[in-house]
Amino acid sequence: MRNISQLTLSLALCLLLMQPFAGFAVEEFKVSKFGKGKQVWFEAEAFDERDSEDVYKLGKGEKAVDPADGAFGDIITNAGAGKKGWILYRFDISRAGGKAGEWRFIGRLINPSNHSDWLWVLGDDGDKIPDAEPAFARPADIIFEENVPAWTWMRTGDFGQDAGTINELQDGENVMMIWTRQSSLQVQYDVFCWSSDLEYEPTDEDYEKAESKTLPVEPDGLLTTTWGRLKQ
Repeated sequence: MRNISQLTLSLALCLLLMQPFAGFAVEEFKVSKFGKGKQVWFEAEAFDERDSEDVYKLGKGEKAVDPADGAFGDIITNAGAGKKGWILYRFDISRAGGKAGEWRFIGRLINPSNHSDWLWVLGDDGDKIPDAEPAFARPADIIFEENVPAWTWMRTGDFGQDAGTINELQDGENVMMIWTRQSSLQVQYDVFCWSSDLEYEPTDEDYEKAESKTLPVEPDGLLTTTWGRLKQ
């Protein structure tokens, strides 16, 4: 009997490890169907990974800089003082009913001195998440090379051009990385949006009205659920 219990526990642990790593994606996000397409929204501070705690930092949470009035919660800024780094987000367009194709990346930000960054998207820019800075090119990969003194939903990447804002997304989960180009403490990233309607222009009201979502799987209860199924 003891051997059977040990075997069952081992199988439960194996099944746990085989489950999708949903807990490593943006856990709280919003979805909408504005304009002629679908949108996925998430706040910049809801990142999944970053290369260090010295470059991209939480404004309030890590005392990098006070978020400007009007921010939706905390913000992300670049406190690296010349150092380079990256920050990564995983998001699932299927939760908004979206499908593979061209989507536009939009950011709600403040950037008074056009301190831009690079955007890398899994699939569109490479088949493997890079562990070293890719060979970025302007304008294809540049985002937010714009003068933005107050909160603005920025749709363009390089002084009015699309640049790196339009990317080919995959069905289901996608991965995006922001890599340092020029960003600094002057830059505040508040909310990000991906839209399948390339002409869609977001507003604060749209973000507030978008439907809140969470991940479909709760990792904390996964082992209990798996163990329960095996015992049945």
